[in-house]
Amino acid sequence: MATIFPLRSPRYEILTTPSGAVSAKLELTIDSTLRYTIVKSCTAGSTVTFEIAELCRDYIDPTLWTVANVLYSNLSGIAIQRDIKFYDAANAGGSQVGSTDTVTYEGFDGFGEYMDGANPTISQAATDAFLIDKITSSGGYEIFMPESTSGWIVAVDGSETKGHITVGTSVTSVTYRSSTCAVTRVGCSKYTPIKVYFVNKYGAVQWLYFFTKDVELLNTTQETYQRNTIDTSTTTPSYFAPAYSGNPTYPHPITTYNKNGKTSYSLSSGYYPERANPYFEQLLLSEDVWIEKNNKPVSVQVRTSNMTLKTSLNDNLIDYTIQFEEAFDYINNIR
Repeated sequence: MATIFPLRSPRYEILTTPSGAVSAKLELTIDSTLRYTIVKSCTAGSTVTFEIAELCRDYIDPTLWTVANVLYSNLSGIAIQRDIKFYDAANAGGSQVGSTDTVTYEGFDGFGEYMDGANPTISQAATDAFLIDKITSSGGYEIFMPESTSGWIVAVDGSETKGHITVGTSVTSVTYRSSTCAVTRVGCSKYTPIKVYFVNKYGAVQWLYFFTKDVELLNTTQETYQRNTIDTSTTTPSYFAPAYSGNPTYPHPITTYNKNGKTSYSLSSGYYPERANPYFEQLLLSEDVWIEKNNKPVSVQVRTSNMTLKTSLNDNLIDYTIQFEEAFDYINNIR
């Protein structure tokens, strides 16, 4: 069973140098292809360290796609194998000392918190099957959905990602392996809920509904320069350009160029219980976020950079307003 670890946090591979070895070589294979070979000096009896998460993360690209008007994710996982060898000469020369130390992993585009310590891993236990936080008072899973709405949760099957566990339109809980997730239904009579997808701390795509106010804004940018529009083609100068078909033209003395814009969104969550705060924390910490519009994913950046975590004691009712901005210009200028 391959260990799963989050690639946004460091992963240290540490071995003790055997007697007679003076250099160590790391061979890092990602998705069955040798990607990196790193050699460093070492001293017998001392440890040698390689950090591999940053290198592996170059090969992860979280995406969404649409199947029958339902958005799914690619789960963000990559297969990793690291081989460490020791040699009795510098620069991995001479003869190999001892056997090759080989370990396989599954890497996800998640992160470990500082309080989790070094080399955090993602549990694959049957009671930890869903790749979201456990937030209930009893240490269980819970998600929040509108009534008569279906969805999915990413889960693991003990060795690698299983995929999307379906949540039906009317179910109030879903079970996979020995894990059960409560499904809390939220009534929405006035607003159309907006679904936001984000890569959470486990490297899985998770969604979160914003149930109330949705404000869409267009922000534009431009550059300008001032030009001379005086017509000197006759003895009487004019600020109008020469006539065209008997009608004068009126050019802009101050000319605009590089005009473009971006659409932004201000979404209000509606009332959530305090236990859902970790979902909003991970949304703000995520580097890959999408808003669902017309059954299509719209890539966005979270513009809200700070958030006061609310509690039922201090704030009574808990709701959040978060600002998003599309991760592309309104006018297509990608060349």
